[in-house]
Amino acid sequence: MINGICQTGNDEAWEKYTELRKKRPELFVQNPYLKIETDYERVRHFEKESGRKIGVVYESPYSIMVVDLVYSEPGRYFAYERLVPAVSKGAVVIVPVYKDKFVLLNQFRHALRDFQYAFPRGFGEKALDSFRNAIKETEEEIGAEPHDVSLIGQIVADSGINGNKVDVYSCKVENISIKEKYEGIKSFRLLSDDEMKQWIKERKLNDGYTLAAYALYNS
Repeated sequence: MINGICQTGNDEAWEKYTELRKKRPELFVQNPYLKIETDYERVRHFEKESGRKIGVVYESPYSIMVVDLVYSEPGRYFAYERLVPAVSKGAVVIVPVYKDKFVLLNQFRHALRDFQYAFPRGFGEKALDSFRNAIKETEEEIGAEPHDVSLIGQIVADSGINGNKVDVYSCKVENISIKEKYEGIKSFRLLSDDEMKQWIKERKLNDGYTLAAYALYNS
């Protein structure tokens, strides 16, 4: 029971939402441009009228799908979904350089149902800060021990739905030994800086993380 109202149906999503607000208040900072409604009775009324579920509607060890009830003017409500990382910090993209050439993975991406060339990357992990996670992902995905590891910036790939702030590291590697089919990896490609620019021009590279990380590397 919440505020004297008997719980049914969507209340599990709202309970998880309330817990998330307590644990990670930085995700729910109020702003007059787009306010988050937190009154349970107003949320329940909106759910009944719209058929939309408000709250934490899905969660995994990697991501949490949150649907907020938001408004810019009183009384004009709408549901706004977003993905937030299950681990608040530590997600990384790595720019590996082998003998002055960039290492790109040819990896199958489930969301696209297709292969895509991209730099190695990984979700945050509870036991690791982003520096150690960058080392781990480099070792796992390209089979190389990185050195000269350096933080070069931070990116958000798609702030329209994704709230994951990702640290970008560059490193040098002396050897590459990928495990075929590990996390969908098929092969790798070495590209010089001129070849990177040409691939971008020819639209062979379209991964947002990779394009942003490359821009940071050259800034």
